[in-house]
Amino acid sequence: MNLTFSAHALDRCLERGISLQLVADALFSGCLERYGDRYVVIHGRLKVVVERQGDACVIVTAYRAAEANKKRMARQRRRQVRRFQRASRKESGIWW
Repeated sequence: MNLTFSAHALDRCLERGISLQLVADALFSGCLERYGDRYVVIHGRLKVVVERQGDACVIVTAYRAAEANKKRMARQRRRQVRRFQRASRKESGIWW
């Protein structure tokens, strides 16, 4: 199988500091998900969008997923729990 980088992919890899070897490693050891007529290969935080054209594999773009902010996620979870608790108290008629 031939690996071909699109001009867009080369620009984005250079811009984002992603080496071409890292992209190739992700393709051979990452998890594959289908997204329409394209595929997304996930290897850690690195995501590579790939398209098949005959026997060639064309890399469309590559990017790193944003890290989850643990404090923000915990805060959002607490808010959801409080909203649920208020709604359940309101339905049961118990307010204090």
